[in-house]
Amino acid sequence: MSFVAERPDGSIAGYAMAKMNEAGDVVLDRLHIDQSEYGTGLAANILHAVFAAHSGIPSIALEVLEGNDRAMAFYCKHGSKWSIAGPRRTVQKAMHR
Repeated sequence: MSFVAERPDGSIAGYAMAKMNEAGDVVLDRLHIDQSEYGTGLAANILHAVFAAHSGIPSIALEVLEGNDRAMAFYCKHGSKWSIAGPRRTVQKAMHR
């Protein structure tokens, strides 16, 4: 499922992609916001749209590249619980709503 935020001129300000994996878990595959939109609340709005589309699901999983402190802080602000997973340089978490 894709979520797109457009500006009044039709340009894309941000987007998210979420999918259900084989185990039936929802995975937030992408959430990107144009740098000019940082601090506007757009990322939170898109994240909440993902939550609304998957209401009834207790958590959503995602991966963030290790060292992406801005993204980690954003997800922590929105209730994430982090754990290091696997040999890849990623941080995986389950976001409980």
